[in-house]
Amino acid sequence: MPEERRKMPIAGLSWRKTSIAGRPEKTPVILLHGFAQTPASWNGIASALQEQGRRTYAPNLFEPESGLALRACDCGEELTATGDAACDRSGSPTGDLVADPACDVAASPTSNPANHPIADPLASLGAVCDRVAAIVHLVARAEGAPVLVGYSMGGRIAAETLMRHPDLPLAGLVLESAGLGPTDETARAVLARRNGEWAARLRDEGVAAFMDWWETLPLFATQRDLPPVARAAIRAEREAHDAEALARALEAWGAHHQATEAETLAALVAVRQAGLPVRCLAGACDAKYAAMADRARAAGLPVVLIPLAGHNTHLEQPEAFLRGLGPFLA
Repeated sequence: MPEERRKMPIAGLSWRKTSIAGRPEKTPVILLHGFAQTPASWNGIASALQEQGRRTYAPNLFEPESGLALRACDCGEELTATGDAACDRSGSPTGDLVADPACDVAASPTSNPANHPIADPLASLGAVCDRVAAIVHLVARAEGAPVLVGYSMGGRIAAETLMRHPDLPLAGLVLESAGLGPTDETARAVLARRNGEWAARLRDEGVAAFMDWWETLPLFATQRDLPPVARAAIRAEREAHDAEALARALEAWGAHHQATEAETLAALVAVRQAGLPVRCLAGACDAKYAAMADRARAAGLPVVLIPLAGHNTHLEQPEAFLRGLGPFLA
């Protein structure tokens, strides 16, 4: 059975983009990576967004942190928000947003005013969603409501975070190639068994052998046509992870813990009707997630199918992906 969730109220929801006096109106962006990825997987997109003069944040979902600190990865002007943020202007990611005991973010589940270690995000889907919610609140307080973008596993986490934290101060939600939950309890059981088997395989065989198999999945067929240097970078990123961390993520964050697809779609339609822009992106060559996008469109959500792209549209067709984000970025 899925872990207990906070159900999202449907009535009375509203969203508005907040801004802070004296700060640029450019919408900040939070980018959530996929399974076996790191924030570096967003480098190309982050650079393009930074050239537009907007700040981008790509947290590492696999790394527990002491307190709540969010690494900024941008080259913009120096930002200092009294009590809760300080980011430098260097091209390397040396600036942090850090929760302060005096700021409102301290009340968030993963932001700790006493600077004790936050809940291990690998403990459960709820724990990683709490952490993402705390990051959204932190960025929103420092710079105004952000657009939350999630790819694959990161998209599932983004959608589930909104269900568990319906008051998130967001300017938009973009789900790229994101699963929306099991279709029913039978599918939930199948997903739980599959994720358990994958976790056992990681522990038994190690990361390199697991990735030898992982890369043969139909989901990644189009990535085999990428230039060798790109494929090498993807493989190095995948092998940079610890087998136990990846196994725990499969067990704790798997789709078998999500709300059902019908519940997720209903919630996303409700928040969109309440004023939060929502969009689903998928690659036209990714049969599984293109079909899922069709179901999202049938439910009433805006959908963009990106031509000549498979599962990872922002890697395979970055310009088209950025066009898909365009309407969300003030």
